[in-house]
Amino acid sequence: MRWLPNISLTAVGGSIGVVVFLLLLIVHPFCVERQLTPDFIHWKPLKTILHGSQIEVNPKRRWVAQLDRGWAGWLRVWELKGDLTIGEKVLDIGGRKRQGFFVNDIKWVGDRLLITVIEGYDTFWEWDKQREEGTHVSKIVPWRAKWLLFDPQTRQMRDLGVNEDLLDAKLFAHPSEDKVLIVKLRTSYADWQIKVVQLTLEPFAKPEIIGKLSFSHKLVGRYLYPAGWIPGGQHFWAVGTDRHGLTKLFAVRADGSIKRLTPDDHHLYPALWRVGGIRFQPMGEMEGVVTPNGEYAVLMMFPKPEREHVCIGYYSQERLERERVLLDVNRPYPSCLKPLGMCSLVGIVPDGRRLIIQEGWSASYGEKKGVWVWDTQAGTVKPLAQVGWIEKVHGWIGTEWMVVEMKGEPIQEEIEHDIGGKWIGQKATYEYGVIHVP
Repeated sequence: MRWLPNISLTAVGGSIGVVVFLLLLIVHPFCVERQLTPDFIHWKPLKTILHGSQIEVNPKRRWVAQLDRGWAGWLRVWELKGDLTIGEKVLDIGGRKRQGFFVNDIKWVGDRLLITVIEGYDTFWEWDKQREEGTHVSKIVPWRAKWLLFDPQTRQMRDLGVNEDLLDAKLFAHPSEDKVLIVKLRTSYADWQIKVVQLTLEPFAKPEIIGKLSFSHKLVGRYLYPAGWIPGGQHFWAVGTDRHGLTKLFAVRADGSIKRLTPDDHHLYPALWRVGGIRFQPMGEMEGVVTPNGEYAVLMMFPKPEREHVCIGYYSQERLERERVLLDVNRPYPSCLKPLGMCSLVGIVPDGRRLIIQEGWSASYGEKKGVWVWDTQAGTVKPLAQVGWIEKVHGWIGTEWMVVEMKGEPIQEEIEHDIGGKWIGQKATYEYGVIHVP
């Protein structure tokens, strides 16, 4: 229900994602060790019902922010202990009756949390119901978008004032920890605008716009979404589309120039791929990673039938430097994957050479599935953990801990509906935690 680009490769993030591989193969039980290790930290206090959350860990891994992605719009901030377990809750705001606002987006800027809210309505659901169709104009109660800055150490909240750009926009923090990007579609399918905003520690100082970048839809297609900062923090990689609607990677410079990096004959994220009767079909967005040597690694596809293949592309700020082919219509299927049968691709490890996969195509709530790491360079598959079905990867803590959202245990609860009255039904739950990838 939150603002997300209309990405044709879905449905990581959004929720931000899971590219599913249907690997129906002959089982060779001697190839892969089946015993799974319990190297998993369960963040039980973050459990939610019906809707998942946006999870943001601050750069120094001291705090975890949890934003409701459903109809309420509440925000909670938790202490993250040194052993990566959840500690005290230090903030719980928004999405409740008589609070007068709901939280729209969040982003850590160093140790401070930048929060955008919509004032005038208690929940996202109430605001959405009252809008005139196709607009942001309220039929009944006026509203306004503003932002706040929260310091979890002192538990002080600063009001940074009203900013109309915060509506239907997405925030991206700068590595310097004192700037943020506001990314939004300025007019419907016309052009994208990125504003660079300077934040300050001064008590009464307001955020200052220090730069504006605009990009025509003819250049970046239907959406533009920052993917990662190029080392040095002066430029960034962004995901957009070409004139044919195919997903490409771009490099955006500080002066506003933009360069498409993905070749014409490739596009990001596999769509539908076949080899030897095996089908690969996406269930979500597959986010890339910035590797230790400063390259951006992301899954790509070459779609032409006679040379169809899936690969990892490694990008500099100038070009696609190289690719590592994972699956190719002209090559034998990797023997290390055969014992897994049908499995799903979950994410890329920050080293850029290993992939996280989960057995199966999907799973019901409460069902546990094995998680494995595929070393594409060494050609090995090793077990990591056994957890609920992974719906989304919310990033990494350092280079070894993957933050995941999973289907949890279903619960029985009284459900009330405007038409059908009350009845006892089963509600879906979502759980969170981190998996160690040594």
